[in-house]
Amino acid sequence: MLYRYIVNILNDKCPECAEGSVFLTRFKMKEKCDVCDAYFIEKNGDNWFFLLFIDRAFFIFPVVVMLYFGLSMAYMLIGTLFSLLVFIYATPFRLGLSLSFDYYMRFNQRSN
Repeated sequence: MLYRYIVNILNDKCPECAEGSVFLTRFKMKEKCDVCDAYFIEKNGDNWFFLLFIDRAFFIFPVVVMLYFGLSMAYMLIGTLFSLLVFIYATPFRLGLSLSFDYYMRFNQRSN
């Protein structure tokens, strides 16, 4: 079930019907599906928890690894800028992944 949500959202498809699109633009998600009217974000801020962990994996973790291995300041700066560019470029992936986890948790909560 979770795998299906992740695949659908990363392909810019609705997690429910797999037909409507999820994103308005590269950096903005729609409120609900155009086809099946499923709400992607029921309440503002619902997916912040998952987004917080995903963001840490993309940006903070590489910086911590660079600090751990004691890289020079030049490599730290280059690595941090590269991580920031990946962070920005991967915005649809980050948002989609957090939405799929949130959608999965909402679906399991309703079925129990």
